[in-house]
Amino acid sequence: METQPIAGPFLLSEDGRPKASALGRSRAPETARLYRADWATFAAWCDEAGVAALPAAPATVASFLGAAAARLSAGALGRRAAAIADQHRRSGLASPAADPAVRAILRATRRAARGARRAPPLRPAQLVRMATACPGDLTGLRDRALLLLMAAGLGRLALVGLDVERLRFTPAAVELTFRGDPVCQVAIACGAHPSACPVQALRDWLGASDTRFGPVFRKIDRWGNVEHRRLGADAMRLVLARRSSRRDRKAHA
Repeated sequence: METQPIAGPFLLSEDGRPKASALGRSRAPETARLYRADWATFAAWCDEAGVAALPAAPATVASFLGAAAARLSAGALGRRAAAIADQHRRSGLASPAADPAVRAILRATRRAARGARRAPPLRPAQLVRMATACPGDLTGLRDRALLLLMAAGLGRLALVGLDVERLRFTPAAVELTFRGDPVCQVAIACGAHPSACPVQALRDWLGASDTRFGPVFRKIDRWGNVEHRRLGADAMRLVLARRSSRRDRKAHA
């Protein structure tokens, strides 16, 4: 039975009917994936530094977090510390993240984050206006699809994690399948106006970039070539900053 399009993202049950729970509630699988990625980053850093990752000395963890503090948010840094602690606990080892030196770095990062002024989140109507103002080049088509899907309710991590193999277009919607336990499916309905339709924008980007498999949203180099690498979560911040400007700068994410 074909699933019915719905306005915005909702979880779909196995029979294609929308569930009441929202996409944001299914976070455990995503957290586990992020923990694995954070641990892999830490293990690679330790290997390059010639120090043990498991068990890790508190000084090692403090050095690792200190080196990343300038480029990561307080939340991302805290998650890396939590991933390291989790890996140690799973191995029956004491957590080096509990050391005062490590906790001091995390506290300092949180204080700096609280002191920084943050712009309020953009409303869907603002995202749609930004999307319709995007030019027709490759970067503009990509950013337009990203912004319209964000306006439809998809988060940044969900967007950058999309793969072509997990898309299914129907006459009235696009269905997105997200890995997890359980696997969840999200339907995004076609918009009433073609210029602000997230489904058509996604089709336009896939066609123009000739993206047939792998990551849906990819980096574009300065010469306008589409790379195989998927966008990172930080690239979404750059897209929003560029498109929220009145003047479309030519820098590429």
